[in-house]
Amino acid sequence: MKELDISKIFWSKCRTKLLEKFFLEYESWNNEWFHMRGLSRDLSEQINSVKRELDNLTELWLLKHRTELKKKIFFINKNFYLIDEFMNIFMKTYNPMDKIKEYFKPQINLELIIVNEVIKNKLTTNWKNILDIFLIWEIDKEELSEFLNQTFYWRKVKYAIITTEDFYNRLEFGDKLIKNILTERWNIYLRDTLKIKEKLEG
Repeated sequence: MKELDISKIFWSKCRTKLLEKFFLEYESWNNEWFHMRGLSRDLSEQINSVKRELDNLTELWLLKHRTELKKKIFFINKNFYLIDEFMNIFMKTYNPMDKIKEYFKPQINLELIIVNEVIKNKLTTNWKNILDIFLIWEIDKEELSEFLNQTFYWRKVKYAIITTEDFYNRLEFGDKLIKNILTERWNIYLRDTLKIKEKLEG
């Protein structure tokens, strides 16, 4: 099925990103309110664009605002009559793969990056795959955990990180878990300097 670009429905990328942020955070019971500069930073959007869209969404009664410490903060209008319908739209269309690819691109110390495609549906389903992400070599675990929490709104993401030496040792001794991880259905190899996929298919 062709993926839906909902920004074409909601008129702009900035408005779509704002709505996605508000609704997914609201659904996850995390930060229920945001100020303009924080949204501009988090969404990598110009503050003038964010201000314009926040004003528009407030006019439409989707958002409300109040002032605290001389800062205007915005939050979901819980009485908005289509709140459940909007929530369903953003839960079903959220696709984190671009964020994942962007995050791992500069991680030059990683020799293998496998992401299971079912991670795209992490917000709406509880797929029983072995791992969501499998990595070989070095990465800052705290930074990775923070990225995953922010990207998946604190849903649990299963990942494993091992050294190259440990990986080959496990292969040599016929580790079934490693073999199952490598051959799991829907794996996407974002990086494979060890040519693991080629060896599996050979």
